[in-house]
Order: sequence, then C-alpha cells, then structure tokens
Amino acid sequence: MVFTAGALTLHVARYWRPLAFVASVAITVVLVWAVQNATANTLDLFGLSFQLQPLARDYLVVAAVISGILAIATSFGDVRRILGFLLWSWTVWLVALVVNDFVIGVFAWASGLAVIVIGMEPRHTQRTGGAAYFLVLIVIASALLLIGNRFVQLYPLTPDQTALIDSAVLFLAWGLGLLLAIAPFILWLGPMADETPPPIIAVLLGLGQPLGLWLLYGLIGQYPRLVEQSNLIDILTLGGLASVLIGGGLCVFERRAGRLMSYAALFALGFVLLDLSRGTPEGTAFAVVEIFARAISLCLLAASLAIARALPQRWVSYLALLVFVLGGLNFTGLVPGVSLVTRWNLLLEFEATDHRIFFLLLLATMGVLIGIARYVLIWLDMLTAPEEEEQELAPTPPPESLGGRVRFWLRAQILAWRNRMVQRMPPRAQNITRRVGKNWRALFATGLLLGLGAFVLWYNVTPNLWFQRALDTVGQLAFMR
Repeated sequence: MVFTAGALTLHVARYWRPLAFVASVAITVVLVWAVQNATANTLDLFGLSFQLQPLARDYLVVAAVISGILAIATSFGDVRRILGFLLWSWTVWLVALVVNDFVIGVFAWASGLAVIVIGMEPRHTQRTGGAAYFLVLIVIASALLLIGNRFVQLYPLTPDQTALIDSAVLFLAWGLGLLLAIAPFILWLGPMADETPPPIIAVLLGLGQPLGLWLLYGLIGQYPRLVEQSNLIDILTLGGLASVLIGGGLCVFERRAGRLMSYAALFALGFVLLDLSRGTPEGTAFAVVEIFARAISLCLLAASLAIARALPQRWVSYLALLVFVLGGLNFTGLVPGVSLVTRWNLLLEFEATDHRIFFLLLLATMGVLIGIARYVLIWLDMLTAPEEEEQELAPTPPPESLGGRVRFWLRAQILAWRNRMVQRMPPRAQNITRRVGKNWRALFATGLLLGLGAFVLWYNVTPNLWFQRALDTVGQLAFMR
C-alpha cells in the first residue's frame, strides 16, 4: 500500500516541478522507513506464504533509496513523465520478493517488467522498436520459466532418469537468459536502450533484473536436485564469462549513453554469475555485493545524466561529469573499493587455474574503461563548446484543457503568494530569496550530486563492512542453509 501510494503521488506531482521534487524526497524517506519497520513474520494468504527475509529487506531498502534518488534527479527537468513509473513496478515486484511460490513470483516479476515498458519512450517509426522487443520477450521468457518449473515438479515420476531435470535446466536457463540479457541473449539491450530514459534503464537493469536470480535460488532451495543432478553451475560459468567479454567488447565502440550503461551492466552481470557459479555461501555473498554495486553504479550514471541534461549551468554539468566518472570506475572494479575486493578475489582464482581467462577478463575490464573514457571526452567537448545566446521566450499561454487550466491557475496563485511574501522582506533578503528562487534547481542538484559522490567514496572505502553484511544475510536464507 505504501509503494502504491508513493507511485500514485509521484504520478500526480509530476505536473509541477517543485511539487515533484518535494514529493520525491518525502516518498523516499517514507519508503525507507516503511521497509525498515516491516514485519518479518510469515503471512498466510490464499494458501500462499509471504515473508520478508533479511536479504530481501536489504534489497528493498537499496531499491527504495535508488528509485527515490532517480525520481529526485528526474524532477529537475521539464520532462517528468517517468516519475511515477520508477515506483509502479515495485507494487508487484514486492510480491516476487516475499512469496514462496515460484509461479506467482514469475508472474509478479514479469508484471513489473511490463510496467517498466510504459515508462519507455518508443520511437514512432516504421519499424519494431526496443520496447516492443522487450514486451514480447517478457511473454516468451515467462512461459519458458513456467515450463521449466513444471519439469522440476514432474521429475519424481522418473527418478532413475535425469531427462526431465536436464529439460528443466534448459528452459530455466533459456527464460532467465532472455530477461537477464545473459550472452548470447543480448539482442534486445541496444534497441531498448535507444528508447529508454537513463533512470528507467537503471531501475530495469540494476533493480528489476536481479529478481530473476532471487527466484532461481528460491527454486533451487526448494528442489536441490537442480544443482546436484544437472550442469546448472557450468551454465552459469559459461554465461558469466560470455557476458563479461561481450559486454566489455561492446563498450569499446559505444558513444551513446543508454547503450553504454546497458553494456556496462551486462559486463557487471557476468561477474555476478561467475560468483554464483562457485556454489558456496561466500560466492553468493560476493554476488550480492556485486548486485548492489551494479545498482549503485547505474544510479550514479543515470542521475548524473538526468541532472546534466536538465540544468544549463556548466558548474552543475562538471559536477555531474565527476559523479558519472565515479559510477563508471565503480563498474570496472579497478579503483579501491567494494568491487575491487569481489573482482580480484575472482580474478586471482582464474589466474591460478587458467591464465587465458584471466587476461581476457582484464581486457574486458579495459574495454569498459575505454568506453567510459570515450563518453567522458565527448561530454567535455560539449561543455567546452561556445554557449549559444539565449533568446527571450514569450509568456506561456494557458493550456486549453480543463485540467491544464486548473494547474495553470493553481501555479499562478502559488507564485503570486510567494511574491507577496518576498515583498515583505528587507531589500537584501529579497535579493537573496529571488536568486535562490531562480537557481533552486541548480542548488539542490548540486547537493544531490555531492551527496552521491560522498556516498560512493565512503561505500568504496568500507568493503569489509558490506561483505560481512552480505555474508550474514546470505547465511540466514533458508535455502542456503
């Protein structure tokens, strides 16, 4: 109910920029408070059990914070249509996190992904776009996951043969591969990124995709034979290696921000799969840390891009560029921090077993660095270009629709009340108030960017804290025990 109310409030508040900003901040605080105080007791409803496990609670807190930050960053611009869609999906994704039934979880996950499609901006051309591709894949992949689950349930009928288990793993890997964009199922990533604003990309790839891994591990806990009697671990290893190499290679040649974010996310997803393929609690804890680091990196990239595109001040753009670089470095794992611990723990393991894979992973990492550097240089060229002379704009006429007229009248009344209050102040206070009122977006955007930069620096210098937290929460999962 809290997630639904927050999404509805943001959806309505998007019509007026100051209200959208205030609502985004307030809803973020309320959501974090609600998740932290949510009960851990089991709720039985319609024959199903719902429980918020410790790891799911941590994930929801991170998701609420990241979604709220992206909503705040989006509220600075003139186009705020996607504000509500940053939270609408969580009204059903929450079910996927707490339900104990794989079928209901798949339907909830697919429904949330379908809601995300509404927040995209498909191009109206004579071709099928990325949003349409993704919507079709959601339907196909959901059917594959349900078929794989049914094969697992039927396996006890033929315990002396593993054909059903092999078929189950095939359909599960196929379905998850399509929705997670695990190599080679990556053809929809590029077209989707071309039609999707960066904040939606961050929510979809950073927060929505990992729910599929949560559902998979819940199914493994219910049916351990998926690991014991199949080659699922080998599939995760091969998919992880292919995702790292292809993601890093695609980043080298990419100049578009959306595709660069998507391919860098594919690169980071490969390391998540490689950590999961270890089949140990420590490997799962490393994968959890990688998932959180991936979501934070996407948040930094999307927020900096949204703010830089919305505000004309160059000093805001330079600060946004710095935050973008921090997010990109967090992706690569080559700077001191959380990703460095997880990546090099894995890389050293490959260095001891297979030097070829070790050097290929390093080359893929360099590919992401090259892609980030190329985009940063393009950004700097745009900032150093001479500014165009601003032209005076004519007064905005009132809209023709009834709803638009009501919003126009309310906004005029609020601005008139503010002007009357300013006139009652001393002359010096009036000047300060007018300057703040004129540049409030730049001031608050600066504060948000500085806060993001400070957080990622603190986050990176405390890797042991995050790994220990992940190890503790992973150890409390019933299917891990």
